[in-house]
Amino acid sequence: MKQVLLALFIFALSFSSKATDLIVEEFGTLPTYGSIASAVAASVNGDRIIIKNRAGDIPWIENITINKSLTFLSYTNNTQFVVQGSYILDVANGREVNIIGMKNTSGGINTGTGSATSRSMKVSVMDSWLVSGNIDLDVTGIELQCVGNLLQSGSVIMFFGNCIGNEITSGTDPVKIWPGAIASSNDTCHVVGNKLNSTGNGSNAIFVSGSGQVYHIRNNYVQHKGYGIFLTLGSTLSIPNYIWNNTVITNSNTSTTYGIFVTTQANSVCEIMNNILDENASGTTYGIHMASAAQVNAYYNFVDSAFDFEMSGSFTFSGNNVINTTFTVNTNGTLPVGNPGINAGNPAQPYYDLDLTMGDVGAYGGSYTLTNFFPQFTGSSKVYFVKFPFNVRQGSTLSVKAFGYDR
Repeated sequence: MKQVLLALFIFALSFSSKATDLIVEEFGTLPTYGSIASAVAASVNGDRIIIKNRAGDIPWIENITINKSLTFLSYTNNTQFVVQGSYILDVANGREVNIIGMKNTSGGINTGTGSATSRSMKVSVMDSWLVSGNIDLDVTGIELQCVGNLLQSGSVIMFFGNCIGNEITSGTDPVKIWPGAIASSNDTCHVVGNKLNSTGNGSNAIFVSGSGQVYHIRNNYVQHKGYGIFLTLGSTLSIPNYIWNNTVITNSNTSTTYGIFVTTQANSVCEIMNNILDENASGTTYGIHMASAAQVNAYYNFVDSAFDFEMSGSFTFSGNNVINTTFTVNTNGTLPVGNPGINAGNPAQPYYDLDLTMGDVGAYGGSYTLTNFFPQFTGSSKVYFVKFPFNVRQGSTLSVKAFGYDR
């Protein structure tokens, strides 16, 4: 190997010559601030709002409008700042907002007024805990990095960005990405390493309706009562969209349900590989269903024979799928001893598990195993995702990109 290139991208959370830290503390007087709103009002672009928790971790009860480039952090390392209220992000070109380590007991993160050109405003929501509320930033001007969050009763709704390592329970669409038929870009929207539970009858766990990015839906543990993974449109650049190594559980429901549902458009390519789908529902059930598509390939998937239709539709290529066996999956998404999906994924070496055995099917198989993303809330600084080639040959340049953040 002649050369190794490592590009480490860190969000702009470090000190700069013009940025100021504004400290919020209970009963604070200058140079500290007695409320989050007063600190935001006094801030300028690039400042950090550092929040001390109130006595007894009583939440700061405020509705906050953010109309500047700001970062919100807890005063104490490895803890979350506790709030209650709505955080409204006004939209503008070039604005950057980072919310790291928020615990919101009743409230969400939503868009406000203003507009921006496509993907020109950058928002990061990381290591945060929303007890009851959505992260709803579905406008073309915002690119969202949603990483390592816990939403106990809410959804992540976005147009562009990445959704990585979250645990989300919602009655409707825990993850919804729907920019529609916007012109395709050859960068990637990663929906990777999430635990998702869609509890409403007929709802989607992962719903993607867009062509603005290439979509990689990988290593998610999905429970649902309607559509587990729903992909429509897809990139039109003939770059494959991936649905790889997901564990999809269809829970009790009397209506028609689909584990993986794909309906894409001209010049769209989709690969469905190394997924395991378990059926625990009544009603009519489909495992992997292709409604209509330009090019869809399905291989090395395990589909419970309890589905009424294990695989349906006219796939461009379909091979090495297991559809004639019944199996169980543990409640945490792992495969119990004896599950036929162990060491039974695509046998090519790039898809091996981290222990260098042949890859398992499902969310815990391969290099992006769900184990990489849990447990949550383990520290104030971390690398949360790494992109790398899965097949390295002697003499080639190895390009690795690591994505992270640092206080």
